[in-house]
Amino acid sequence: MTPHVISLSPEYSVTTEQAEKLLRLQRETLEQVALGVDYREILDSLCKTAEQMVSDSLASIMVYDDTGSFLTVLAAPSIPPVAIEVLNGLVPSEHAGSCGTAVHSNQPQYVTDTRTDRRWCDLQSFVDSFSIGACWSCPIKIKKDKAMGSFALSSFEKRAPSAFYKQLLEISAHIAGIILKRQQEEQSFQKLAYYDALTGLANRTSFNSQLSLAIERAVAQNSQLAVFILDLDGFKDINDAQGRNIGDMVLKWVAAKLQSALTEAHILARLGGDEFAILVKYPDKPLTIEPLVSRILALFKQKIPVAQHEFSLSTSIGISVFPDDGQSAQNLLRNADTALHEAKKSGRNCAKSYNEKLTHLVRRKMDLMTDMRAALINADFILYYQPQFCQKTNKLLAIEALVRWQHPEKGLIPPNDFIPIAEQSGFINELGLWIFTEACQQCKKWWDSGVPYFSLAINLSVKQLNAENMQKFEDILIGMNFPVQNLEIEVTESLVMHQESLHELKKLEAMGIRISMDDFGTGHSSLAQLKNLPLSKLKIDRSFIKDLTNNENDKVIVKTIIAMGRSFGLKIVAEGVETVEQQEFLVEQGCDLIQGYLLSRPIPPEELENLFDQL
Repeated sequence: MTPHVISLSPEYSVTTEQAEKLLRLQRETLEQVALGVDYREILDSLCKTAEQMVSDSLASIMVYDDTGSFLTVLAAPSIPPVAIEVLNGLVPSEHAGSCGTAVHSNQPQYVTDTRTDRRWCDLQSFVDSFSIGACWSCPIKIKKDKAMGSFALSSFEKRAPSAFYKQLLEISAHIAGIILKRQQEEQSFQKLAYYDALTGLANRTSFNSQLSLAIERAVAQNSQLAVFILDLDGFKDINDAQGRNIGDMVLKWVAAKLQSALTEAHILARLGGDEFAILVKYPDKPLTIEPLVSRILALFKQKIPVAQHEFSLSTSIGISVFPDDGQSAQNLLRNADTALHEAKKSGRNCAKSYNEKLTHLVRRKMDLMTDMRAALINADFILYYQPQFCQKTNKLLAIEALVRWQHPEKGLIPPNDFIPIAEQSGFINELGLWIFTEACQQCKKWWDSGVPYFSLAINLSVKQLNAENMQKFEDILIGMNFPVQNLEIEVTESLVMHQESLHELKKLEAMGIRISMDDFGTGHSSLAQLKNLPLSKLKIDRSFIKDLTNNENDKVIVKTIIAMGRSFGLKIVAEGVETVEQQEFLVEQGCDLIQGYLLSRPIPPEELENLFDQL
């Protein structure tokens, strides 16, 4: 009885039994894929099954290396390791045996006699060493137009492949392609999930995972480890000024430089933005972090050459140590981040190690941040006013509105304790709007009741100087018909130096509001800048007044500020005046106004009313 033949293609005809074997091969292999068996194990199994179908044969799978330059053996369960070593590194060409030629030509290659076939002319030593008689190879393709490897059956005897063997080769190569494509996709997904796309470093998810594993090992080995969190000082300015493309190039440069400063005992990750993390592992010796800190800080002493630019950056570093500063990945990262914020506060370009005191400070900040919003609703914020007096007559000419927080449990909280937190959290916009409205309403009531006019000074934070707030201020003033010529906005010297802030200040000036520079002498303004600023008044910082009568340098500075200010037609205010001697010196130098405890500390509005007879 003649076996039934299934016609699979014009050149292939196989029996029903052979077709069933091919279908079983496909089904069993794809079931392994569905069950999540490791891809190398599946490929080995595919080779062994093919060898069982072709007597006296050895199956192998070769693929391109990561660079796409040469072929390496990926699966060959029956081929001796010494033969695999010889095959590794095979460069595809028309004389690179059956496998190299199949990949080179992108077509199946059926060599029946390796000793006489020109495709094997360069591999005769391999043929002699391992007695290869015939070799049939089919390209493995993920894309139709390009082979990425080969599936081969080699034999110790000279022979030509039957139609069934050719079909087996093509189906096996096709299945191998499916498996390898799936593996590439899984690796791609894994890379997206665990690696940063820009720098190629581990991402936050990967770092957390590796840190958790490192902690487990450290517990078992009774050893220490450290976590560094780095933030680039001034990176936002580069991004804003040069654009994100340049910013990304800077981040890649930093990533490469950091990696060059590390060893196998370190894991570097990009947590996001311009924030990096380093895991420092020392399983066999005491933890020493100072040399690494020095190396990292030294990296940023050099200019960063990017796209025909040279940028100067520094970095701030926060450090936590296991087990002293935390025994979980979450706690170590949080405490390193707390230390990082302390490094930022300390002037940047430095490293700070975590200590428990920092946690208490952070918790206190978080508590205050939460309480502040409730305080605004519950009217726990109050305004005090500190008078400014004429130097010569001691007559009240102006008042400065100063916010205080009457906390129901903690008592009176001074602004130095909560204003920085309000700025960091963004709450300063809501609080600042309340201060502005409350101070203007209070003064308007006094003036409407017949009190002579004086100047009202209100402090603004850099966070408040934006177009939205400027519009709100203008609406408030128009709504209450406030005499803007009696309003003065106080800003710090460092704030005035920002170009964006300067634009908004000029809007205020155009509305008729006067601008006063607070804390003058502590920033970086120059004479050239000063003449172009929309100022009407300079306030000499209290740090120069404190030791004025005893410190010759302070005397020179104060004299210079007064002379400079007057040359620009500005009024000069000295704050922090506490002694008669200080006042007399200031009067002698021609200072216009004084503010300080000598004449009045900040007082609530009802006490201020007692001073109105001095107007």
